[in-house]
Amino acid sequence: MGMVKPKRTWVEIDPNALRANLCHARELAEGADVMAVVKADAYGHGFAETIKALDSEVSAFGVATLNEALAVMLVTEKTRDIMILGALLPDEREDAVSAGLHVTISSLVEAKEYDAIGKRTGSRVKSHLVLDTGMGRLGFIDEYFISEFPQISSLSNIEIEGVATHFPCSERDLEFTKNQIEKFETIIKKSKLKARWIHLANSAGVINFGNAGGNMIRPGLMLYGISPTPDSSHKLKPAMEWKTRITQVRKLPSGSGISYGQTFVTDKTTLVATVAVGYGDGYPRSVSGNGAEVVVQGKRCPVLGQVTMDMIMIDVSELTPSPCPGDEVTLLGGQMVEPITATELASKARTIPWEILTGISPRVERLIRA
Repeated sequence: MGMVKPKRTWVEIDPNALRANLCHARELAEGADVMAVVKADAYGHGFAETIKALDSEVSAFGVATLNEALAVMLVTEKTRDIMILGALLPDEREDAVSAGLHVTISSLVEAKEYDAIGKRTGSRVKSHLVLDTGMGRLGFIDEYFISEFPQISSLSNIEIEGVATHFPCSERDLEFTKNQIEKFETIIKKSKLKARWIHLANSAGVINFGNAGGNMIRPGLMLYGISPTPDSSHKLKPAMEWKTRITQVRKLPSGSGISYGQTFVTDKTTLVATVAVGYGDGYPRSVSGNGAEVVVQGKRCPVLGQVTMDMIMIDVSELTPSPCPGDEVTLLGGQMVEPITATELASKARTIPWEILTGISPRVERLIRA
């Protein structure tokens, strides 16, 4: 692949998979514009690598914080619309407005504060009004919004670029999500609000409701090739493989305790490989004792005992030939067997795939696959 092999642990990003997943999202959403959600270091895939792959393919990028937005601005060459999906702190707002970033507004008070910043800096504030239709996190409450919107629309420094809501359970509660869509449409109609972009659908929303009545979608997890629902996952291709290397291989006799707490003791002579990854790299400690596996030589090998900060131990007794220090280990992905998915690893860790991906730490190198 033309890459210098890293020393310890790394992820390989497949830009073609990112673009194919984006294409699939577009097909489901009937041509809606796309705001690619790249917060949390592009769900652990690497800001720069992901943005370069998608820069000419999307209408906007969505992030969570001011610093993330400024980081995206340094990388993107074509996509100029960058939205901060979270609420900004009062002392962050002027920097965001001055940089021309898109911001969320969730109340009349907030709108007036942004308007004052726009007046003071001579800027038009690129705003997305957020309606709380059931998430309970950000946004106008519907009965207030309809009465307050005329005041917001009269603020001369507020430019309403978008109107949005968010789905809390579009992967499983379709009835609740349908009610959200209807509530959103009613509020828009009653307030006579007009905006460049109307966006509701996250990844699960796209899979289950297409564009959900908007003209923009906000895919996150599905861009990275993981389905938030049991459906459609076969059409998505994981964009990441996470790999590491063996540091030692040792034959341990029966009765040998492995790792902290002696939670695993060998019941026979066992060939054990020590592997250069741990919870300090984001490999979840909570998989300990829950049947987690990794791939070596195209075969699955069980993780033994507690995950430590910098190392895990695996049983390689069944492998022929026996592995050696320096050999590659796949933590996520794998070409020759059923791949280990972020969903599988999350299940073993009793968490969700979002947390697995975003938990991969900065000391894990991100590399683009040629």
